[in-house]
Amino acid sequence: MNDTNKRKRSRQLDGSLLAQALIAGIRHLFTRRDYINRINVFPVPDSDTGTNMAFTFKAILQVTERRREAPLSDLVGAVSEAALDGARGNSGAIMAQYFQGFQEACAGLATLNAAQFAAACSRGAEQAWGAMSEPVPGTLPTVMEDHARALQHAAERGVRDLRRLFVSGLDGARTSLVNTPNLLPALKQAGVVDAGGQGFVDLLEGIAAFLTTGRVDELDSDWVDASDDGEPLEDFDVGAHQFCTECVIEGAGLDREAVMQRLQTLDQSSLVVAGNTQRVRVHIHVNSPAEVFLACEEFGEITQQKADDMQWQHSLLNQPGQVAVVTDSAADLPAAEVDRLGMQVVPVRLSFGDRDYLDGVTLETADFPAMLAAAEVAPQTSQPPPKDFRRVFELLGSHGYEVLYVGLSSKLSGTFQAGESAAKRCPDMTIEAVDSMSASAGQGLLALMAAEMAVNDAPLAHIEQHLQALVPLTQIMAMPDELQSAVRGGRVPSAVGKLARWLRLMPVLTAKDGRLTVAGFHTGHRVNPDKLARRVLRAMDDQQSYRVLISHLANKEDAQRLRRLVLEGHPQIHSCHIADAGPALGVHLGLRGLAIGFLPDIQSSELQHA
Repeated sequence: MNDTNKRKRSRQLDGSLLAQALIAGIRHLFTRRDYINRINVFPVPDSDTGTNMAFTFKAILQVTERRREAPLSDLVGAVSEAALDGARGNSGAIMAQYFQGFQEACAGLATLNAAQFAAACSRGAEQAWGAMSEPVPGTLPTVMEDHARALQHAAERGVRDLRRLFVSGLDGARTSLVNTPNLLPALKQAGVVDAGGQGFVDLLEGIAAFLTTGRVDELDSDWVDASDDGEPLEDFDVGAHQFCTECVIEGAGLDREAVMQRLQTLDQSSLVVAGNTQRVRVHIHVNSPAEVFLACEEFGEITQQKADDMQWQHSLLNQPGQVAVVTDSAADLPAAEVDRLGMQVVPVRLSFGDRDYLDGVTLETADFPAMLAAAEVAPQTSQPPPKDFRRVFELLGSHGYEVLYVGLSSKLSGTFQAGESAAKRCPDMTIEAVDSMSASAGQGLLALMAAEMAVNDAPLAHIEQHLQALVPLTQIMAMPDELQSAVRGGRVPSAVGKLARWLRLMPVLTAKDGRLTVAGFHTGHRVNPDKLARRVLRAMDDQQSYRVLISHLANKEDAQRLRRLVLEGHPQIHSCHIADAGPALGVHLGLRGLAIGFLPDIQSSELQHA
């Protein structure tokens, strides 16, 4: 390359050079994830800003690596779409809107000179501010704006060389970042800078290093944690709203401002709305995620629903033990025990006609009975996608936890396989998965046992070994409310259902080799807790202590009677919980169906000799 071409190259940013710069910046950002998590205190101290930015930029990285030689406008368009699609958290949504603005400024351009690049960054910062319902100085858009202003000043001074231009912009961003505590009291109180702003500066650091050296450093993995500076933060209030809620609205002629105005009518905070006329991403903190999704449905089709419990995330800073237990919502669990033991439940999906819900998040357990009773078409359950598990695993891993996942029987659903798949995509973490070979109350009992061992500081290998030994000893029995539910759910063959209906019999279901099968029948057309108790007591050893869990959907009276009969009928019951059943059970057993799980309360030493 002759001197003229070199000089032109150093003064013009084309698609190839921008791609290399982005790749370098993103890879450097990945190495700072852990530190960014630790300094995250605003808008809530949920210690996930580094993880959210890493996930957002991983989507951008994948597109950029595939389009290294694409024209500038094509590359920027792909980057803005990837950012919108992959955005995670408050910082991710703001970054997505930044790239929307950057794309607008680059439309139709093959290259950018210094002034054009400064203008594109300025447009990005302007859009980032506009994405926030309540703009707060001292946060990520402040650093973006000061970075763009420094670029503009350099361009106005006659700086044309890209490397010198980037260094000027980086200096402005660094100065802005250091000043964020002076603008935001929460940062000054914690003694940190803004976490989102730190991530943006780290991105710029990587870009500047590439422009100086011409080298794009390779990483051992996408999730390297090279930074070990910074101390864990003290306890902070997570605020008035429990759930960090996100979704994407898809449609034609979407009005981002109208979406924001509609969501501002809710009891909410930290609202960020990013996107364009075809796709809009919403990030919002609320106590009722269902209200958000219902409001968003007014504008278009809803995809990528999620609602993360920030109170649970914050509790990770103080949770005893270093093993975290994760299960899916096919397990029926007492809410108080989930909170006490610090468990995390990944929601299964539920469809009523053309509407999709997240079990226990966008569809409350208390609302399900009325919806089921009114449904003209039977609802359908479906497994969570691997990304739902991975999000939980990654968050736990960022706090140093090992993970034990206790899943729905692999013979009943692909849910367990989805959890396993997610675990394999977290190679830097220690994750064990236990197939419960059960569901409902049986799966719930195993998850509770694991969580109790975890809070008592049992090592992961010990917990996993203990649960594997308990799996074949765990039993579950269930009575449908009415025969049609069991037949429709596929748990009773239609031919058997017809015969049972003719003989006025109702089935009793159990888990055998991981599948729900018919264990027998009882006379009558409704749930009978007395007959179910007799079956359970016959299956128990009088000399053995048991842990018991009873679940119901809308039949607390019979659930309480069943518990009383079991407690009176067996001399050694360690515990007997009653839990509200999730939709997964209700779909198959009906509104008043009952399920009971029980497993022997055996210590590890006893299991070795059992």
